[in-house]
Amino acid sequence: MFIFKIIIVVFGLIEIMTNGYYLFGKDKIMKAKLQHRELPEEITILQLKVKVMLMFLSGCLFLITGIASFFEEKEYLLFLSLIFFNFYALCEALYYRYWKIFGFFIVSIFMTLIYIFLRS
Repeated sequence: MFIFKIIIVVFGLIEIMTNGYYLFGKDKIMKAKLQHRELPEEITILQLKVKVMLMFLSGCLFLITGIASFFEEKEYLLFLSLIFFNFYALCEALYYRYWKIFGFFIVSIFMTLIYIFLRS
């Protein structure tokens, strides 16, 4: 479980750094399309910005809850952040109805299942 928590913290840091670069860098938003290849080709700039903002916020959530999970009484926060991420991925999959987005949703579910398996 310790390694899983470290992976979540690192994942959060990577999401913050990469999506923060795209979001706050001058004219960098189109480079986000290379990272988020799961999105359909016809995505608009506004949709891309929303995706980048949500992934940035997810990174913040994973970083904070990942660090908090190292304290025994705060470990449930990590599970809640994984559930929130699953909900976000499901909403995105239903919105776009694109096969690669459903793959992203399945990966998010897999992360939660790993957490549940490690907790048992």
